[in-house]
Amino acid sequence: MTRQGYDLQLTRYDERGWRATFYTTGMEHSPTSASGTSWERTPWHATQRAAWETLKGGQRQ
Repeated sequence: MTRQGYDLQLTRYDERGWRATFYTTGMEHSPTSASGTSWERTPWHATQRAAWETLKGGQRQ
């Protein structure tokens, strides 16, 4: 996703799962600036779903 202009934040929450969040590169990372996010049991699934959500969300600004 770096080539598309996004940064990834991957966070583990104990045994509850993983949250992947994509942000526009160069922007301050805050919950309101997230381009796409997903909560899943594995980091791979969380990243894949968040990437899909980000890319299908339309054009970056």
